[in-house]
Amino acid sequence: MLMLARLVMLTVLLMAGGSSAVSGARVYAVSWSRASSASPELVQQVDLQLREELKRRGAFVVDRAGPSTILLKPDIEVSPTSMRLNVVGVRAVDQKLLGTISAKASGASRSAQLKALVKRVCAESEQLAP
Repeated sequence: MLMLARLVMLTVLLMAGGSSAVSGARVYAVSWSRASSASPELVQQVDLQLREELKRRGAFVVDRAGPSTILLKPDIEVSPTSMRLNVVGVRAVDQKLLGTISAKASGASRSAQLKALVKRVCAESEQLAP
């Protein structure tokens, strides 16, 4: 009986600690410009990787921006040997500019370039102050 009481207490403490960690998580929405020069397939691939990396880092990614959401507006530029990912971060509620992020990768395969760009942009997006 005592063991069960300790287990219940531990579970309650873990759940309470987890909920406070969740409430401090960042909330992002990703919105692409319709005029992107990249192919729709590449834009879709970057979008998917960007959302997955943000989630992996503990953020929430939503489809519709709410009052506490940071809106990320990415754009990708492709040249024969390199790729550049530019992201503008704004506060969704009033469109206040929070910062811009620009990352360029060259040399390796396209998939390696893309992976490096997404990781870099996601790491820097954590510095945007809401």
